[in-house]
Amino acid sequence: MLSRMLQVHRDKPKCWHIAACWELEENKNKQSARQYLLRGLQIHPDSQLLYVDAFKLELENRVAVITTNNAENTENQEDNLALTMMNGNEIPISLKTAYFIYQQAFERIKDIKFIVELLNIAKEYDDTEKLQMKIICDMMREYAHEPLMWDTMARRELQGLVQPDLNDTPMEIENSEQTSLRDRITSCNKVYQTAVKKIKTEEMWSLYIECLLEINRDAKSLQLLPNFKRKLLKTSLTQAHKAKKLREKHYLHWIDMLSDKEHDESEQKRLTDVLREATDTVPSSVGLWHARINRMLQSGQEKEVDTIFPKVTEILNEKALPLWKMRILHAQIRSSEEAEKSFQAALKAHPLIAQDIKPVWLEWLVLTKGIHVAREAYKQLCLQPPNSLEFHKKMATLEYVQPEASVEHARHPYRMATQHFGTDDTSVWMDYIRFEMKHGDPKEVGKIYARAVKTLKGSLTNSFMMEYSLIAAKHDSRK
Repeated sequence: MLSRMLQVHRDKPKCWHIAACWELEENKNKQSARQYLLRGLQIHPDSQLLYVDAFKLELENRVAVITTNNAENTENQEDNLALTMMNGNEIPISLKTAYFIYQQAFERIKDIKFIVELLNIAKEYDDTEKLQMKIICDMMREYAHEPLMWDTMARRELQGLVQPDLNDTPMEIENSEQTSLRDRITSCNKVYQTAVKKIKTEEMWSLYIECLLEINRDAKSLQLLPNFKRKLLKTSLTQAHKAKKLREKHYLHWIDMLSDKEHDESEQKRLTDVLREATDTVPSSVGLWHARINRMLQSGQEKEVDTIFPKVTEILNEKALPLWKMRILHAQIRSSEEAEKSFQAALKAHPLIAQDIKPVWLEWLVLTKGIHVAREAYKQLCLQPPNSLEFHKKMATLEYVQPEASVEHARHPYRMATQHFGTDDTSVWMDYIRFEMKHGDPKEVGKIYARAVKTLKGSLTNSFMMEYSLIAAKHDSRK
């Protein structure tokens, strides 16, 4: 069955993988699995999947040696294996085959992520320290320009794993239990410090800071060295900021750290500076502007906020909506006069911001000035596109909850909704019809139906007619 499958699908690495897995798991035949993987690699010499399978197989079966009897059509591989054994004389005999597989993978596939994957696989097996050292030395030689290589080395320092130093001089193998947490964190940090000097990119700084964040959050050692770990994190954030390589999410974390020190005057001044510098460095970040403006409002700097808002809106355009909502909410808490001023400013700020603010504005007018003022505002705003469907629905709801409802006034939002959205949305017609059936004039339903059929896109007409038939039949049954 497997042979037939491979005859038809030999061009698919996944099929060789399946065949090898079947032999291993179902038939418990490691030799056959090895043969499938070797033949698969002959046909697909760039298959990461097959190299991983072969590497794992040889690590799990380290004492096995590939012989000519079990290596049909693999004479070239055996010649290379013999050469590898002479060159890699530090590798234990039980790991020679795994090392050969690794070397072939390293030569064929130029991908740091894949090499790190092989290193991490080797790490899971006992007595593979020398193999790991070989992989790391190759990585350092070939991928010194890759941030992931440095990140991998630093994290291995943190775990206390076998590691060459930065000068390629092998270090004594140390047990992670014998190395103190402080020493491991310090060694890890030193690797990153070297890395950011060699690779001056945002990605490298981000990997560095992410690792320090993990160290600070580690539940197993949360109570150990908190000040030491926090200091390293703060230092790295400051350095990345000065290098202009700090990402938005890390700025936000730094801001949270500084905000926790609300009773520390120097830290609060630092927070103010960081917020200003962060928005200068990443001006497109809504989150950073939100944090900065919120801080200013909480500090009573309303006038300063008014001054910078035009600039912020110009930079962010419609994305500034959350900032306007925050400003309006803050103004509502302070006074009706300030709230109205903020609403009016928001309605003029940007068309798409105004579109979302209009429903909130109507509700605020009803609550503070009454339905009559809201109706006038609604009429004026209907003439100032764009308007959302939510805007019309909000007005209809506000009319409906009035103690003395006016049918004519309540009808107006439904009519306007059909004018603005009646071509592409059947729901506005169905809402209008339901209103007339329940609260208005049922005689108007036929006229509304005819207008809907004439106005809606052809692709929507049938679904509208079906929906209308259902509610019309239900309405008639209640008469």
